Amino acid sequence: MIRKTPIISLLVAVLVLSSCEKKETAHEILNKTISSIDTIETIYYKQDMLRTNPRQPDDTIFRYREMYFKRLLSDSIVGVQGHWYLYSDGRHILNYEDIYDGNKLIRKNNLGSAALLYDLVKFPAFKEQHFWSHNTLYGMQYSFRKMLENRSLYKLERLHDTIFMDQHCYQIFIYLEDKTTMPGFAWKPEDSEGSVSRTVYFIDSRNYYPIRVMAENYSTENPDQKSFIDQIYYDIKFNIGIDENTQFDTSSESLRGYNVKEMMP
Repeated sequence: MIRKTPIISLLVAVLVLSSCEKKETAHEILNKTISSIDTIETIYYKQDMLRTNPRQPDDTIFRYREMYFKRLLSDSIVGVQGHWYLYSDGRHILNYEDIYDGNKLIRKNNLGSAALLYDLVKFPAFKEQHFWSHNTLYGMQYSFRKMLENRSLYKLERLHDTIFMDQHCYQIFIYLEDKTTMPGFAWKPEDSEGSVSRTVYFIDSRNYYPIRVMAENYSTENPDQKSFIDQIYYDIKFNIGIDENTQFDTSSESLRGYNVKEMMP
């Protein structure tokens, strides 16, 4: 397993303010990011993720994903139609897929030939769950709006600009304490005394789009016991043509050969 210490050290390193002149504030940059996302109808990207292993907090897990999304603003579950691929073994074996067409969500385990089916028409209560909305551009946009609407809860700071993946990026630091929130469309602040959340967004200055998110969480009672996540978005393609019948197919035919279990709220 990969140890988490270098990632935590990296997050600490970027939390150093620069003395250079800054023209746009953190709030202005986030507002421009919100407006930028409003221009995106479809998107494809790859994602590398490192995070604390929830089962073994001293270890780190790695995830590689590919994602196709199409805007679905009327939906409260993830904000998109989507197809989410999770690979392993050097990025060659497709382990899992999530496919959502706006009415049904299918979660395929390709290694075990098993699938979970969530029917949101039959069971509307599923729309109260966020599933992976925090991984979507619209989930991030929704969270940014909530942060700006609730400025008394958050400290927002523009850090020094940086170069990441050969792109000039703004760094936006977001600090939250004594509260916890679920990201994406399940955003609900709850009291949590002693909890601390520190997040840095790397935002491409060309299009105001996030290309990296680094975050750590801990309790003031145990400040050395931190959990973290580091997500990088790349090979991004905006407003591409997507064959919905292929990418967002939740038909019975798409489940042929799988052992399907229908889920209930």
